[in-house]
Amino acid sequence: MQSATVIDTCGAVRPTGPGGALDDSIAELKASGVNAVGMTLAAEEDGLQAAMNMILKWNGLIREYSRDLVHVQTADEIRQAKEDGRIAIYYLLQNGRPFEDDPGNVELFRQMGVTSSQITYNKKNFLGDGCLEPRDGGLSLLGREVIAEMNRVGMLVDLSHASRLTQQDAALASTAPVYLSHCNVNALCPIPRNVTDETLRVVGERGGLCGVYPLDLTPDGEATVADVGAHLAYLIDMLGPERVTVASDFPKGRPLIYEQAYLDEAGYLHIQHDGTHKVRRMKWDKPGCVPHFPWYKYAEGIGSYRELVNVACELIVRGVPDDVVAGVLGENFLRFYGEQVG
Repeated sequence: MQSATVIDTCGAVRPTGPGGALDDSIAELKASGVNAVGMTLAAEEDGLQAAMNMILKWNGLIREYSRDLVHVQTADEIRQAKEDGRIAIYYLLQNGRPFEDDPGNVELFRQMGVTSSQITYNKKNFLGDGCLEPRDGGLSLLGREVIAEMNRVGMLVDLSHASRLTQQDAALASTAPVYLSHCNVNALCPIPRNVTDETLRVVGERGGLCGVYPLDLTPDGEATVADVGAHLAYLIDMLGPERVTVASDFPKGRPLIYEQAYLDEAGYLHIQHDGTHKVRRMKWDKPGCVPHFPWYKYAEGIGSYRELVNVACELIVRGVPDDVVAGVLGENFLRFYGEQVG
C-alpha cells in the first residue's frame, strides 16, 4: 500500500461536518494510503449545467484545500501528487447527459478538466441505452460522434452502467482502448449492471481494463472482501494481470445527507446528491440496497477506505504476486491513464 500508487477509479472525497469540511475525509484517505481518486461530477439525471456547477464547486474546494488536494489531468501529475503528499483528484462524469446533443460539448468539458466519462448511466440518453433499459438499442449515431470526440481530445471512454450492446458498440467504435471504472463480472453475479464475458473479451482485445467495486458481487447482495477477490481473480485470468483495477464507489455526499434520505411508497430513494438541493430518485429494488441508512450494503471488510488494505491482503492470500497486487491497486490504471489521456 505504501510503495504502490493507489488509485480509486470511482471514489469520493466526502465533505463531512456541518460546514462541509473535507478534513476528516482527507485524513482517512491519507491514513489509508490512497493517492488518487476519480471524482464523480455528474450522474443519473445531471445535465450540462449541473455538471458545470459541480466542476466549479470542486475547483473551489481543491483551491481551498490545495495543501492536501490537487486537480490532475496527467499521469505524471498523479505521480507528483504522491511525491508531494497530496491526493490527486481527476474529474469524471458517470453519464453522457452533460454532453446533451452536441459533440462539441466534449471538448468544452475536456477544457474544464474532465478526463473520463461514461456513455450512459442506468437509463437511456441521447448517446445510447443504459443497463436497466427493457430494450437494448445499443449506441446511437450521436453516441458514435461523441466517442470520436472523446478519442480526439483525450477523454477516457467508460462503459460502466451501459447496456450490453452499448458497451460492445462503444468498445468497437472507439479508436482508443475503453475501460469500465467500476463494473463486476456477470458470470459470478448475473445482473444487468455487471459485464459479460463477451464484452470483456472485446474490451481486453482492444487494450482496455476493468475495475471491481464492493457492491453487486453476489446475487443475494451478501458479500465479503473474499467476493471482491473472486471477481478480481476472474478478471486477472480473463484479461491478464495488467488490465484489472479496483474502485470503491463510495457515496459522494455528506453522511448527514444520507442519514436523512428516505424511501417513498413506490420504492424510490430520495436523496440530495453531494449536498446540493437536487433530489435524486433511484429505484431501490436490487440486492445490496437496504431500506435504511446507509442504503448501500458494501461487502463486509471493504466498507471504508481504511479497509482498502483488505483487498491487497485477499489477493496475497490467493497467491497473487506482489507486482500484480500493486497493479490492481492502481499501477495498471496509472499506466492506462498515461497512455490514453497524458
